Amino acid sequence: MMPIDEDTASNKKIVVLGSGPIRIGQGIEFDYASVQCVHALKKLGYEVAIINNNPETVSTDFDTADRLYFEPLTPNDVMNVLKVEKPLGVVVAFGGGTAIKLAKFLDSKGIRILGTSADAIDLAEDRERFEQLCDKLSIKRPRGLTVFTEVEALETAEKISYPVLMRPSYVLGGQNMIIARNSADVKEYMKIILRGGIENPVLIDKYMEGRELEVDCICDGESVLIPGIMEHIERTGIHSGDSIAVYPGNFDKDIEEKIVKQSTDLALALGTKGLVNIQYLIYENDLYIIEANPRSSRTVPYLSKVSKVPMIELATRAMLNEKIKDMGYGTGLYRKPSYYAVKVPVFSFEKLMDVDTHLGPEMKSTGEVLGIASTREEALFKGMSAAGWKMIKPNNHHSELVSESQSEEMQNQVQHDENFGVLFSVRQTDLPELPALARKFYNLGFKLYATTGNAITIERSGMPVTHIAKVHEDYNNNVMTLLESGKVVYIISTSAKGRDPVAESVKLRRLAVERDIDCLTALDTANALADCLASSYTLDNVSLVDINHSL
Repeated sequence: MMPIDEDTASNKKIVVLGSGPIRIGQGIEFDYASVQCVHALKKLGYEVAIINNNPETVSTDFDTADRLYFEPLTPNDVMNVLKVEKPLGVVVAFGGGTAIKLAKFLDSKGIRILGTSADAIDLAEDRERFEQLCDKLSIKRPRGLTVFTEVEALETAEKISYPVLMRPSYVLGGQNMIIARNSADVKEYMKIILRGGIENPVLIDKYMEGRELEVDCICDGESVLIPGIMEHIERTGIHSGDSIAVYPGNFDKDIEEKIVKQSTDLALALGTKGLVNIQYLIYENDLYIIEANPRSSRTVPYLSKVSKVPMIELATRAMLNEKIKDMGYGTGLYRKPSYYAVKVPVFSFEKLMDVDTHLGPEMKSTGEVLGIASTREEALFKGMSAAGWKMIKPNNHHSELVSESQSEEMQNQVQHDENFGVLFSVRQTDLPELPALARKFYNLGFKLYATTGNAITIERSGMPVTHIAKVHEDYNNNVMTLLESGKVVYIISTSAKGRDPVAESVKLRRLAVERDIDCLTALDTANALADCLASSYTLDNVSLVDINHSL
């Protein structure tokens, strides 16, 4: 490979920034990216030093890089290392949010950022600049504005119309993000944010409930390779790290072509050299961009494995001015495999006391598993099983769902075991979708329990359901005592009052954790689970897929 330019031909030293201490929102995926980058650079003949301060990672093994600096990833500490190393450049794109935040500082000190420039990184993060770029490229995005005060936030939310998504700019793992459904939510959120002091504005976007998808691109500044498009099972509103992701996604041809074109246009317009992760939503059969991150994402290890495209190696080579067309993988959307791969998040709520298990825009998962199969349904079953979902059902269930159009006599043939109960307590906006979900569990032989509003909705659809009181309605017989009885196998609870630890819905979900009862906080996840239970798959009959010989 040619050196990145003539005046640095004699300097073959590069510094890679790691991701720092692993925490929710930034985990081992970024350590994987850092290590793969180091290996790629050493293969290309460069001398590599890495800066990271986490003893639990592979990047801090002494034999990974040529030199290891076990230092905090702060401006002063990084600069001290760079003064000693005097590298030809620094790689910030593989250390997640921690490393990328140092790009602007390093650039201001005259340090060369390899790959995507500090200005391009800021272009993706700066709301106004990014909106101007999207307008120029004719890429639609949810309507949004930036605010600094509570008054501005309330005015903006009214102008855009509720519900709205609120988040600070430059956030990690969706930290401090919420969906505000009324002015009370906005006031509560702004008080919390302003109390901590903010340097960057708060972003307020119109919340559009649609299908979410994710794309990772490799760009050399002239052409773009897209290893794959991942579709989320859960619709928008749940952080991508907490969503179940399916590869390859199932999209209309027109939408898929639009995804590829817009991703290619955006990667090139950002001046990307290396990786860029782009998240979209499909709303009313149209494509909208959510955000673009010009760095490695947490989906890179997963997508690299199942697409068999060595994404970090190719991105590293692109950073050093090598062209994608010379790497042997072509450009545009890479070929789809003959199997499906499902990434399912894993949570550690039993170890995180007082944390509400309700999923939303703020990431809460602590790991992930992978299910691979020849069909989407089997891959989903394998993934959910591996993630720890119990996948239990009454022994007398029918192997296939009984449809609503079938006779009442057939539906009544299903025996409902009172020791296999499902408790429903969903928010008002989810009630229209509740009967179809309840029907799936009912036809499997589960006994239905529900709080009053939910129970009335289910009964209107012709299913028997046991009404269960909330705690404030009956202190002796209520949802809590039902959980204690051991009769409930699954809970579907979608109320989003997670910022109030004394809220009854939060206490209900915490009790579910303590009693080791599976609790689903999104209707899409609950539907996926019900479909898996209704399938013919068990842990004894799932198939083995050899991805090394089946692309």
